[in-house]
Amino acid sequence: MKKVLVMGVILLAAARVLAQGSDPLAELAALGNAVGEAQPEAGGSIRAKKEGDVGRTQRLNDAKNFEAKVVEVNAKGFPVVALRLNVQKPAKEGAGKDMKANEKIVVVPKLKIAGGNVELKDPQTMLNAGAFYLQEGDKVAVRIGEKKGNYYEAEYIERK
Repeated sequence: MKKVLVMGVILLAAARVLAQGSDPLAELAALGNAVGEAQPEAGGSIRAKKEGDVGRTQRLNDAKNFEAKVVEVNAKGFPVVALRLNVQKPAKEGAGKDMKANEKIVVVPKLKIAGGNVELKDPQTMLNAGAFYLQEGDKVAVRIGEKKGNYYEAEYIERK
């Protein structure tokens, strides 16, 4: 319906210009005005809407996670990485609740190994492998597991 109306207005404007004479600039101005009048300003842009990741939100808000800031990153080949973290906010429950604010700890992400290789098809391993790309200053949510010598194994780690 709109297209028919716009085409009709354009044709009428073109006919009016041709009847008036042969000034090409006047013809262009009249045609431009006709098109401008036929399509008024809509008043805004269209914004893309991105659906939230409910699973990520649930993971980040888990009471077993503590919040930390990455202080140092020691990476080998992908996805092997060790992170020195400064604890910002202890967990509400689980092993992370014993952490103290400003405590510095070393964590290594837990990766599933199958046949001597990292099993990247495992969803939890893929998520933890993302720790390889963390940088100093990043804020992370961490759920620690077992302490192994001077470091903790991170059952879950993700950038906030």
